[in-house]
Amino acid sequence: MTIDAEKAGARKYDYIVVGGGTAGCPLAATLSNKYSVLVIERGGSPYGDPDIENADAFGKALIETDNYTSIAQTFISVDGVSNARARVLGGGTAINAGFYSRASSEYVSNVGWDEGLVEESYEWVEKQVAFKPRHLSPWASAIKKGLLEVGVVPYNGYTLDHLDGTKISASIFDNNGKRHTAADLLRSANPHNIVVLLNATASRVLFNSPEETKNASSRKPRASGVEFMDSHGQSYQVFLNESSRSSEVILTAGALGSPQVLLLSGIGPSESLREFNIPLLLHSPSVGQRIQDNPRASVSWQSHEFYTVQVVGILKASQNYIEHVSVFANGSASPNKNKNKVYTEEITEKLAFPLSRGELQLRSRDPRDNPSVRYNYYSHPLDLQRCVHAVRVIVKLLDTPYLRRFNGDPSHGFNFTGPPLPKNISDDAAMAQICHDTLSTMWHNHGGCEIGSVVDDKYQLKGVDNLRIVDASTFRDSPGTNPQATTMMLGRYVGVKILREWAQ
Repeated sequence: MTIDAEKAGARKYDYIVVGGGTAGCPLAATLSNKYSVLVIERGGSPYGDPDIENADAFGKALIETDNYTSIAQTFISVDGVSNARARVLGGGTAINAGFYSRASSEYVSNVGWDEGLVEESYEWVEKQVAFKPRHLSPWASAIKKGLLEVGVVPYNGYTLDHLDGTKISASIFDNNGKRHTAADLLRSANPHNIVVLLNATASRVLFNSPEETKNASSRKPRASGVEFMDSHGQSYQVFLNESSRSSEVILTAGALGSPQVLLLSGIGPSESLREFNIPLLLHSPSVGQRIQDNPRASVSWQSHEFYTVQVVGILKASQNYIEHVSVFANGSASPNKNKNKVYTEEITEKLAFPLSRGELQLRSRDPRDNPSVRYNYYSHPLDLQRCVHAVRVIVKLLDTPYLRRFNGDPSHGFNFTGPPLPKNISDDAAMAQICHDTLSTMWHNHGGCEIGSVVDDKYQLKGVDNLRIVDASTFRDSPGTNPQATTMMLGRYVGVKILREWAQ
C-alpha cells in the first residue's frame, strides 16, 4: 500500500481497478496472479483503527464524519433519508454490521452466473473472512426462539445458504470480536504485481478515440487510463499498458461511485452531462437509473450491551428479512468498557425486493462530492404493503416471552426510543405510518449500472472498449439478506473469468 501518487502513476499497468472496496479487493487480488494491477482507493487503510476493527464500535464510523477524510461519507438522499458510503480500503465491509450470508440459488440462476464458479468463489472468500459463531449470544438466542414461535419457519440451523425460515449465519467479525474486511483478501494477491494507492480519488476514465486505437476494426472509444487526485487535490494521470494483450480499466467504486465516475467521464444521459458542461463521450441513458436502497423499518431502544448479528428471519410471503442489530450511539468504543457505551438496539425489517426505483445524478463536477440520489422509497404501493406485513411480525416477535424477559418485568414492555407501536396491529394505516416514521437506509445501495442495460453479461460497458464495472451498481436486486458475501464473491468470480478468457 502507498500514498505516493506520483510514484504509482509513473508506470503502466495491465489493469487499473478504481475502488478498493468489497468487490475491488478480491478482483484485484485475483488478477494480480497473472497481470500487473493498480488499485485506486479514495480512502485510507482499515488496519489499526479500533473504530473499524472492534465489533462493538459498529456505527461509530457512521457518526464521526466529514466531507473529505472520514471513514464514511454521509449524505442525505433527495427523499430526506440519511445515508452513508464507505471511504476506506475494504469498502462497506469496513463499516457494516458484519453479517455474512449468500444469495439464494434462484438469484444466482436468474443472473445467469456459472453455479460451479459461484460456489468456488464463495468458498475462496469464506476461507479468509467468514466466521461461524462459536455460540449464540443471549439476545440472538431469544430472537431465534421468538421468530420460530411467531411462524418464521422452518429452523435451518447454521447455514450460509439463503433459505426461507430462521437461520444462523456467519460474520466477518471473528469470535474475538475483530473485523475482517475485503482488504484481507489482498493477502492472496501476488505482491510483485499489485500496487494499492490510498487517499486517491478517481476523477474520470481516460479514453483514446477510435482513430488512436490499435484495433482498427473497432469504432468505439477505448479506455486508456484514469485521472485521479491525491488528498491535497493534486491531479495525476495513470495509463494502461497498451502493449499487453489484456489491459482494462475496471470500475469497482460501488453503486454511487461507479455511475458517478461514468458521468464525470462523459458517459451517461446526454442532457445530464450538458447541465455540467461535461463533453459527451457516449450517450448511455441508463447510467444512474433504477438505483435502489432497500428501505428499513424498525423498532428501537437503548442499552449498554452490544450483540453482533447472528440470526435472520426470512419471511416466505413477501421475502422481507428480520434481523436485530446493535449500533454504537455514544461513549467509549474501547474494549471492556460497555458500561460507558450506549447502543441503539433495533429489530429491523429489510424489504428484500422493492419495486420502487430511483435515479442518481451529479451534484457537481468535484469527484469528492457525493452525487444526488433519489430512491423513491415506497413509491410503489406493494412495497408499503410488504413493510406492513413485516412490522406485524416484529410486533408479535416483541410480545414473545423470549424477548419480554429482557426487560425485567414483562408488564412494562420495551422502552422504545422511536414512535410508539400501534395497539391495534390490524390497523393497516397505523402500521403503514410506522413504516414511514421509521424509514431509514439499510446501506444496501445497488443498481445504476445494471447488467443488461449499461454492462453486458461479461460486465463490459456497452459502447466502449476496455472498460468493465464489477460491483453492486450492476445488481438488479440486492442479493441475500446482506449483499457483502455476494459482492465479494462477484469480484473473485469476474477475476477468474477474465483469467480464463485470456488463457484461452
